[in-house]
Amino acid sequence: MKTRLSWGLALACAALAFWLGWKWYNSGLRGIQNQAVIRREIALRVLAEHLAESFAGKTVLVVSNPFSQLDGQPDYVYDFEKAGVRGLKRGWNDKVRLAGVAFPELQEGAAETPEKFPIDPESKTPLSFLTKPGAWDTLVRQYPKVDLLVSLIGLPIDLKNLEVWRESKLHLALLLPDLRMMGGREAIRAAFQSGKLTALVLNRPGAPPESTPLDPDYQKEFNRYFLLVTAQNFEKMAAEWPQVI
Repeated sequence: MKTRLSWGLALACAALAFWLGWKWYNSGLRGIQNQAVIRREIALRVLAEHLAESFAGKTVLVVSNPFSQLDGQPDYVYDFEKAGVRGLKRGWNDKVRLAGVAFPELQEGAAETPEKFPIDPESKTPLSFLTKPGAWDTLVRQYPKVDLLVSLIGLPIDLKNLEVWRESKLHLALLLPDLRMMGGREAIRAAFQSGKLTALVLNRPGAPPESTPLDPDYQKEFNRYFLLVTAQNFEKMAAEWPQVI
């Protein structure tokens, strides 16, 4: 009888330990994810503050994640979408006119089975490969009076074939893009020099882990995790951070 009680108590303790451990693990993951969401808002707030200086009174279009408009996505998809737009609005502080938040059309079947599409595993912008060819041009034609386009999803793989890149007078600002879509460093330099590209936010190499507590000063937090690259500091940034530019 004592043996049965001992085994029963041991199993109960093991089950409790497993449950508590699972709760702690998942709450830890949620905490890290929440911090990532906050850092996204910070990244876009700082980008928007910079853009507000150069584009005050101008009209801006935000290109964002089409999956955020679909039902049944993971919560973080919606959280990141809201945080991005919230950060931009805080940074602009009504100094620019927001034409809208637009979503490029996905390739047929990409919404249902994105894993079936060839995506470069080294790229951190999978939507570059999932949007329909020409989708960005189609999107921009709906907003003919826009001066600035801010992309929260990088650049499309067919960028070099697009009117938005080759011919239009639209300026671009990008959050965490895959710069290979533009080409090498010379192509990026030329884009800045021409005014086509106005600002980039990139991940800062050697940044602390996502689990690191947030700094209450959002500008300091930005500087810990991100780089703001502009036409004015491009050469300095390229020399200091050749691994990302």
